[in-house]
Amino acid sequence: MSTVNWGDLIKDAGNAGAPMEPLPEGDYELKVLESEDKVSQSGRVMFTIKCQVQGGPHANRLIWDNLVIVPDKPNALGMFFRNMECLGLTKDNFWSKEPDNAQVNSALVGRQFRAQVGQRTYNGTKRNEIVRYYPSSASPAASSAPAPAADAPTSGAAVPPPPAAAPAPSPAPGAANAEQAPDAPF
Repeated sequence: MSTVNWGDLIKDAGNAGAPMEPLPEGDYELKVLESEDKVSQSGRVMFTIKCQVQGGPHANRLIWDNLVIVPDKPNALGMFFRNMECLGLTKDNFWSKEPDNAQVNSALVGRQFRAQVGQRTYNGTKRNEIVRYYPSSASPAASSAPAPAADAPTSGAAVPPPPAAAPAPSPAPGAANAEQAPDAPF
């Protein structure tokens, strides 16, 4: 026999489990909390990253992205490596060491970067998406991580500077400050 009063618990929870509003569009400093390699619906390798906003009124909010390797499309492949370069994983300091997926995941965790965050509708629900990656405007040391080999150099190739920092977006009226579910794989 249950000693839990489920009715009271439901009442106490209120709207805490309701879908949250996406982050307002804008630029955010993010930190990669988790990375996992998966296979997309189209059979391609992708790295799903879970990121956390690092400051402002939306600090600690989460956003996910899928970094998909598309070998047969040079533009998409170039975008993958440009995004990885913004995360500090360059051809000289990382990819030249031929890392395996576990090493890529490990190297991504803790990386900081700046991102332009937008919104899109997926299956009838408005969600966030990372529109563009930029190198972090935080200290370069904050986003450095070792290359796969212990003797690998840590200096990266030059990348364009991030855009000027925009003021932190104002929260939408009534917007919750909770986590957003990840997007479905491509």
